[in-house]
Amino acid sequence: MRELAARGANEVLVEAGPRLVGAFASLGLIDEYRIFVAAKFLGSSARPLLELPLERMNEARELKIVDIRAVGEDWMIVAIPRLA
Repeated sequence: MRELAARGANEVLVEAGPRLVGAFASLGLIDEYRIFVAAKFLGSSARPLLELPLERMNEARELKIVDIRAVGEDWMIVAIPRLA
């Protein structure tokens, strides 16, 4: 991230799996989430949206939803982290 900032980048799109997204979230590096939801049930063996070491509901990271819109057959939710 320092290298990107040194090169003048002020926005970075991270499209990744749960481990990398969880790492960015843990470090407070995400200022906007774009979450796409399909009308499908995946079951208990599906991978999580992001990996965070949370065990209790009171540890959950809260988001403020700023936009929801249909994208084809799916939904896009735009959310930002709520400040603690």
